[in-house]
Order: sequence, then structure tokens, then C-alpha cells
Amino acid sequence: MATMTARFRSAPHVYARRFDHETVLLSLTSGQYFALDDVGGAIWELLTSGKTLDETVTQLLAEYEVDEAALCADVQRIAGELIAAGLLSGPT
Repeated sequence: MATMTARFRSAPHVYARRFDHETVLLSLTSGQYFALDDVGGAIWELLTSGKTLDETVTQLLAEYEVDEAALCADVQRIAGELIAAGLLSGPT
């Protein structure tokens, strides 16, 4: 996995749209879509806005009452899953 200072971006073939408490990602090359819950959508938005993994964790800690180590592991896991699915490019 990438270091906590890595930056990512949305893959160019991905369309993302937020609906209430869900973010839907559509891969225009494969036709597959993915749904992220509220926290997953927040992680997506922060990472694709140029935030590092560490900055993403810091911002989410300010918004949610959650254990820092658990959140850090979740952010890394979700970033890894998004990369594996070809939805997130990086790290840079």
C-alpha cells in the first residue's frame, strides 16, 4: 500500500455522483458501478480532491467519532480497493 503522504486522483474513465448518503462510481470502460456509503464517499471525495491519506484521516477524525487506528486502516483499505478496481489512480 502507498505511504500516508501519497496523493491520488480519479481514474479518467470514472464518473462519480453523490446522492444523499451514497456516492456512486461508474467505470465508463467496464460499465461496472460501485456504491460507497457516506464515509466511503467522503474518503473518495477527499482523496480525489488531492488530499493525502494522512490528510484524509485527519479531516475525517474531525467529523466523526472514531478510533484513529481503525480509521487509518479503513482509509488505506478503501484506497487499495479503489485502486484495485481501477477507479483511483496513484499514488503520486
